[in-house]
Amino acid sequence: MQLANQSTNPQEEIIDLKAYWTVVMKSKWKIIGFAFFTTLLVAIFVAGLTPIYRSTASLLLKANTENTVSIDSVYSLDTSRKEYFLTQFEILKSRAVSEQVIDKLDLANHAEFLPDGKVGLVTQLKTTIKSFLPLEDETQEEGELDVRRAKVKLIAEFQKRLSVSPIRKTQLVNISFEAKDPKLAALVANTVAEIYITQEMSGQLNSTKKAADWLKSRLDELRYNLELSITDLQEYRIQENLIDIKSKGVRSIASDELENLTESYLKAKKARFEAETIYLFVSNVDGNDIDSLMSLPEISNHPLIKDIKRAEIDAQKNLTQLSFRYGKKHPKLIAAKAQLTAVHKQLSLQANKLVKGIAKELKGAKDNERRFEQELRKEKQKFQSVTNKEQGYLKLQREVDANRNLYETFLTRYKEMAITTDLEVQQARIIDAAEVPLLPAKPNKKLIVLLAFVASFGFAVVLTFVLDALNDSFRTAQEVEAKLGMRLLGLLPLIKLKRKQSLPMHAYFDDKNKGFSEAIRTLRTGFVLSHLDNDHKVVVVTSSIPGEGKTTTSLNIAFAMAQMEKTLLIEADMRRPSFTRILNLPPYQAGLSNLISGTEKLDDIIIRDEKSGLDILAAGFIPPNPLELLSSNKFEALMLVLKDKYDRIIIDSPPTQAVSDAMVLAKQSDSVIYVVRSESTKQAVVKKGLSRLLEIEAKIDGIVLNQVNIKKGGKEGYQGYYDYYGYGQENKTESKPS
Repeated sequence: MQLANQSTNPQEEIIDLKAYWTVVMKSKWKIIGFAFFTTLLVAIFVAGLTPIYRSTASLLLKANTENTVSIDSVYSLDTSRKEYFLTQFEILKSRAVSEQVIDKLDLANHAEFLPDGKVGLVTQLKTTIKSFLPLEDETQEEGELDVRRAKVKLIAEFQKRLSVSPIRKTQLVNISFEAKDPKLAALVANTVAEIYITQEMSGQLNSTKKAADWLKSRLDELRYNLELSITDLQEYRIQENLIDIKSKGVRSIASDELENLTESYLKAKKARFEAETIYLFVSNVDGNDIDSLMSLPEISNHPLIKDIKRAEIDAQKNLTQLSFRYGKKHPKLIAAKAQLTAVHKQLSLQANKLVKGIAKELKGAKDNERRFEQELRKEKQKFQSVTNKEQGYLKLQREVDANRNLYETFLTRYKEMAITTDLEVQQARIIDAAEVPLLPAKPNKKLIVLLAFVASFGFAVVLTFVLDALNDSFRTAQEVEAKLGMRLLGLLPLIKLKRKQSLPMHAYFDDKNKGFSEAIRTLRTGFVLSHLDNDHKVVVVTSSIPGEGKTTTSLNIAFAMAQMEKTLLIEADMRRPSFTRILNLPPYQAGLSNLISGTEKLDDIIIRDEKSGLDILAAGFIPPNPLELLSSNKFEALMLVLKDKYDRIIIDSPPTQAVSDAMVLAKQSDSVIYVVRSESTKQAVVKKGLSRLLEIEAKIDGIVLNQVNIKKGGKEGYQGYYDYYGYGQENKTESKPS
């Protein structure tokens, strides 16, 4: 046979919650006891703690400063940003505010912040000793250093008790302070808020005054610059003989003059062109050709010509009328003809005069055009000069305007600042003042005790799991069969005994131990039924290490076998024999070692138990070489003799891990029963012992799990085992192990 393989399929690994529950229930009283004891200690400790009171004041931080006059340009602070509020929180927790509160409330001399009497006495003694030393300067410096250190320590302790917590999505902030004195807690919280408000107002007013002083000094400078620029502008205008018209500027007159002169020049040029045109036409016409001359509008439209033409029309009309009335030689007709002729002469004379006048007019037009052209050229030069002067003028004018605007702006801000300086605007205000707390904030004794119980209970549970995981002993029948690959012959229940009390020899026959007796009979029945076809006379009972109950097991198996057949129990553990103690035999009782060495006879040393009918062969005297005796031919011959005399031979063997005696006995036996103590023997030790037996090809019949706590049967899996064999109810009366 081979030991079962330790490796299991990961897919078959299932978390068994029932197994965890079983582990907890197995140690439930230990867990509860540990939790109760720990909680009791914590409760005693918590009862002695000094209560700490916390008082809270609510402060409103205004996002927009309520200024009567806007002066954002003087000192701009974007209070709508998140950084603003974070800055205010840090200011509330700052060293400056803490120091002012400490000084105002004189917390340095408050009982809650004073060191204990021992430290104070030592400090006072140290100061007194230093006062007698000649090192005055050094002592003074050390004294100042001690004062600073004490103040730094006091501020650190104060800030540790102070907490500032904003209320989400609001402009409110809670200022809390913790102290042993509830009145002090409320007083400090309110004082911190007041100091902060006062400090903010003071800082704001100082900033305003500084800005006002700066504006005033700048105003004087700006006023001087404005006056200087105005003076420079006026001097430049006088120097350059410039006239400034508000709407048109300094070049407006020159511009108008140039425009008028240009217009006159154009008119003169036009007149000269017209006169020249007429002159060219007239010069090409004969002076006697009145009709051609009259075709010129300049001549025909002349007023004098028009008058002569009207006179000609009237003379012609008069001549026509008289010619119908009178004859050719009539004086009136002759006079009319003479009048008409005179008109024609006058018309011709006037036309000739106009022709001459056109020549003069052309000359005058040319002279006039030439004069306007010269004046226009001069005016252009003058305008260009004025334009150049205007650039300098405009430069000075812009400087004046800029200085004036800047001066007026600063003057307005200065007036606003002067008004704001006397106006105290609170940027924060107390919403809810801190009140004296009635109940302490900490320690929450009930909660601490409850948490202590929960934590200790949880720790005990975890520790139970850890210890259970570290415990690699055999606790259930399933573990024996699964991890050793061996058949489980039976379970022997644990019998509660008093301290230093051993199991009575005939406990198997005691009605008080019915469960134990039934377990032995079950073991016997299983063993016998498994060997109906084989003659297993010699059975070796062994274990891995001493103390697993192999001797008790072998004795009681022998009692059970003796009820059915002739049985011999041999104590082969000659190194540490125990039968003399169990059977109340004398120390010098002869036994196996005497029989092998030939000093005694079998019939003389066999002990007969009258109550059970069992024959017992004790170990005898302790030999120096037990292994040699068991390996000798005499022992082998003895076993042949005993097999003839007895139906069953039970051998109590030494442990496999201690010596090699069990290996020798296993070779002489027909079967090996291996005893394992429940919840005690390590799995590795059992496997090693079994491996030694398997190496010599010993016939291991199965495993007996000894000292099993049957009260855990329903939790560990034993109850079903015993119910199967029909005595589970009896085991319910068994006691727990001590």
